Amino acid sequence: KMKTEKKIMSFRKRIDKIDYKLSKLLEKRFELCKSIGSYKRKRKLNIIDKDREKEIIQRAFKDTNLSKSFIKKFFELIFSESKKIQKK
Repeated sequence: KMKTEKKIMSFRKRIDKIDYKLSKLLEKRFELCKSIGSYKRKRKLNIIDKDREKEIIQRAFKDTNLSKSFIKKFFELIFSESKKIQKK
């Protein structure tokens, strides 16, 4: 039983490291969104770009074997937060 718990803890440590990296990557992405938002506002450009969103999702479908419904939901959450950030 102890061996099983150690193995699970080992997996969890690896997951924690990946989660940390994911969070840091999202922070970087959203920092760029601030810059894009500022650029778009100065030039009176539309914040929302549905074609760009579709392009990102389609590319993600090709680059992963994760389920399409998960990828779509995942990026829709990211897009939603990105738009909030760009509007600030």
